Amino acid sequence: MSKKIKDENGNVYVQKKPFYKRVWFWILAIIVVIGVGGAIGGGTDDNGGTKVSSSKTSSKKATPKYYKLGDTVKVGDVTYTLKSVETTQERNEFEDEKPANVIKVVYHVKNNSDDDLPVGADLDAYDADNNKMKTYPVDGVTMDAVAAGKEMDVTEGFGLKKLGKVELQFAPLVSIKKAAKFQIDVK
Repeated sequence: MSKKIKDENGNVYVQKKPFYKRVWFWILAIIVVIGVGGAIGGGTDDNGGTKVSSSKTSSKKATPKYYKLGDTVKVGDVTYTLKSVETTQERNEFEDEKPANVIKVVYHVKNNSDDDLPVGADLDAYDADNNKMKTYPVDGVTMDAVAAGKEMDVTEGFGLKKLGKVELQFAPLVSIKKAAKFQIDVK
């Protein structure tokens, strides 16, 4: 806001606020800071998560495009280890869909957060044609929760039309973290 000032001769002058005290300056400064922060922090093309390794390896090594069977990956406060992916002849007689192939995925979850973690809905699977696979009820399917600081094995089933490369994406149900991507060739 401008301030009117009279001098000794009765002339009226308008005194304006310095630019750094104006609202438009601070809005512009915030937009610039957000833009610079987004450019520095974003734009990476990785496979999500952080691989947990027990051996001391050089950090200069490029991260793999996909993780593989047996890898342990941390996504947020949760650690996932893919234990097995195998086809099964098991079919559910009450299921409407009859897929040509059914796979059973077993993975280990360690909850490092302070809250209970729902499991069983933290895995998405995509077939070789990049189509999302539907879950399929097989024996041992886990829909549960892991208490804070605890861990468990989880089993999930998926139906698919043809065998081949399968992409598995692990991320906690309510997470803004990028999912850890595994790729397995199912035969």
